[in-house]
Amino acid sequence: MNSTRWFDENDNEIIRENTSSDEMEHIAEIGGGFEEFSVGLNFYSKSLDRKEITKLLGAEPTKAWNAYEKHPIGNAKKSRITDWGKWYFTSKRDKTDLNIKLEELLSNFTNDLNKWKILTNKYESWIDVAGYMDNWNRGFTLKPETMKLIAERNLEIVFDIYHDE
Repeated sequence: MNSTRWFDENDNEIIRENTSSDEMEHIAEIGGGFEEFSVGLNFYSKSLDRKEITKLLGAEPTKAWNAYEKHPIGNAKKSRITDWGKWYFTSKRDKTDLNIKLEELLSNFTNDLNKWKILTNKYESWIDVAGYMDNWNRGFTLKPETMKLIAERNLEIVFDIYHDE
């Protein structure tokens, strides 16, 4: 028995003939979770000291530079010099649940919240989340435990959402 009933604008039931799935055209998928995520930890400042951050966090960055040091531009083979420094550590892009990715990201670094306080008071600090979806109307949930880990470290969280067709 079909559990879906259809009605017109006058509240009259529309009786639909059963159609085989072979005759139906898939036009959209609504809802569900993001297909993939990547996450990263970022520090930025005109007075950034990449060695200090590495030492306090206890981990090597994916990339880092101090102000006025030559550094690569994204994934290009070009480089530049800026009046600001950046230290960042990124995860790979994959299907892992966002909460797990964030917990794994933060597990790479010290649990000493005093060291985090030093860094977040001195530098602009945030976690970025890149969410990739193959269709529209996707969503995700941050668990309280994950939000607590982020909040304890005094980090902002930035979301970049991408639609891959």
